Amino acid sequence: MSISERNNLLLPAPGYRDYSNGQLDRQTSYGRYWTSAAYSATNARYFNYYSSGTTTTNTGIVGYGFTLRCIKI
Repeated sequence: MSISERNNLLLPAPGYRDYSNGQLDRQTSYGRYWTSAAYSATNARYFNYYSSGTTTTNTGIVGYGFTLRCIKI
């Protein structure tokens, strides 16, 4: 697993589990992390953290096995 540092926050890039086939994908290149924001009964907000340090946000099916990290703000 690669680890990137941005603003003193260390996040691994573990990839994710695809809900349709259960396979792990994109290990070491990026991590997807759930936020606490629900979008609907089956979808929630998440952000992508790329090993390059770039982040993006999106909405995804909660069946995906994205990483959870508790962060105190």
